[in-house]
Amino acid sequence: MELSNKTIFITGTDTGVGKSIFTAFLALSYLERGKKVVIVKPLQTGLPKDTDFLSKLTLDRIPICSIYSLSLPAAPSIAAKHENKKIDLKKIISYIKELENKFDVVLAEGIGGIAVPLVETPHRGVSTGHYLVADLIKDLNYPVIIVARSSLGTINHTVLTLAFAKQKGLNVLGFVISGYDENTNDPAIQTASEEISNITGVKCLMKIPFFSDVSSGIPILFSIAF
Repeated sequence: MELSNKTIFITGTDTGVGKSIFTAFLALSYLERGKKVVIVKPLQTGLPKDTDFLSKLTLDRIPICSIYSLSLPAAPSIAAKHENKKIDLKKIISYIKELENKFDVVLAEGIGGIAVPLVETPHRGVSTGHYLVADLIKDLNYPVIIVARSSLGTINHTVLTLAFAKQKGLNVLGFVISGYDENTNDPAIQTASEEISNITGVKCLMKIPFFSDVSSGIPILFSIAF
């Protein structure tokens, strides 16, 4: 994978698939190449905050910012309603665009999967009555990388996510398998990335190894090469 994009949106097939680990790795890779990079988590819900996790993963070497932090661990559309708060989509897009003028590289990390609803209010041609993570990616005009888990079922989840991204007209750079056990003897896990690529025509950019804990994983983030 070439580190040539100035903007990238990182989304996933689900929540907890390893988006933050990959985002941290990508940010550190850009940093090691002398780039001024920022990570933005436009929306986050629940505790502990993903931004705190990202700070830990990057050893506080990279600016981490968020626009909306909600306490209920749910989709932003639900969490905002629960807390009687309003999510301003124009504010989110404007904030991220301003970051592009201050940094060489902007990495935006989504919340949950690509179809997570951010707000219920219809917005510019969105016919479902919900504005999704995919709609934000489209409005930002960011290329996207999809992070998938390394377990049985990932073929189905990833193929469906890639199909939805194509339906939304997104520019998909590829997908990443996170939490991969290089010592596995399970054929289903060993061949999943190849099967996904064969079905979708989308490249697997890399496989991030499984980390038993974050602290032990941080040095590995530095040692992995594209």
